[in-house]
Amino acid sequence: IFPLGYDKIPDNKHELMINQHEANIVKYIFESYAKGHGYRKMANALNHKGYVTKKGNPFSTSSIAYILSNPFYIGKIQFAKYKDWNEKRRKGLNDNPVVADGKHSPIISQELWDKVHSRMKQVSQKPQVHGKGTNLLTGIIHCPQCGAPMAASNTTNTLKDGTKKRIRYYSCSNFRNKGSKVCSANSVRADVIEKYVMDQILEIVKSDKVINQVLERVNQENKVDIGALNHDIAYKQQQYDEIHAKLDNLIKTIEDNPDLTTILKETIHKYKTQLNDITNQINKFKQQQNQEKPSCDMKQITTLLQRIFQNIESMDKSQLKALYLTVIDRIDIQKDGNHKKQFYVTLKLNNEIIKQL
Repeated sequence: IFPLGYDKIPDNKHELMINQHEANIVKYIFESYAKGHGYRKMANALNHKGYVTKKGNPFSTSSIAYILSNPFYIGKIQFAKYKDWNEKRRKGLNDNPVVADGKHSPIISQELWDKVHSRMKQVSQKPQVHGKGTNLLTGIIHCPQCGAPMAASNTTNTLKDGTKKRIRYYSCSNFRNKGSKVCSANSVRADVIEKYVMDQILEIVKSDKVINQVLERVNQENKVDIGALNHDIAYKQQQYDEIHAKLDNLIKTIEDNPDLTTILKETIHKYKTQLNDITNQINKFKQQQNQEKPSCDMKQITTLLQRIFQNIESMDKSQLKALYLTVIDRIDIQKDGNHKKQFYVTLKLNNEIIKQL
């Protein structure tokens, strides 16, 4: 897929032509940013007009940022954008990619490009407040309208006496990134939902019903899955046979051509190491087939849950956030018949989670 603003010339796979409709969108993005508009404001405006990206998706803050950072729009081509592409496959962005002149026509002038990137540099150098560990439910709580994760934001209200009060909210990330065309804010006060979640968890760990559900799940997962182990053994055996066949071929090649011994020595050693590793894995799976894992009882689960959550009210924000990310699957918001918001907490307590705790 070519960048927004360009199409392939029919019957000529090596040249591009400007798509005027899309080029106008690109110009709007660059010109608006140069005037001081933000990513979200531009994405919201474009989405309200029904415009979409090259892939047919609504505009987001990330797609706006990508367009503003792409030198293709001033007639350039960028190479080596990612570090160690051949070895590690897009491990990370390269700080010094190679930029060369392309054969395509630019959509943006160099002057406008420079103006935009001068502002981008200024914005990136502003100090940012990360609020590490304070927003306990970011990514866990989900929008009731579109289902996207909700993220925290702050607003400052002026009280009657003139004092200012800062209030945290969780609001839809789609709304924040793509604007009101895609979703609504659906904001909920952070202090309200965070207290509710705390209270719910303290109640949940006392519930016999929940304890029984956790017990059943843990004991079910403790059962040896013979079918899965047989599948794993068969897969590893197939790998073993394939590598063994390659090793046999190399050995026969050396028998016919002794002069190749030195050249093929390293490859033969690699194959033998792989065969040894696979043999160990197969033996491990076979041992698991014969292992009977001990089951838990209700008293053990009750004690474990109490131990995990007994200090929850005295934990600092970072500890509490780490715990929530481990044990909470998601938090959903629904409105009842009176349009009152209801919160539903889903835990992901299973054997693997309990081992982590």
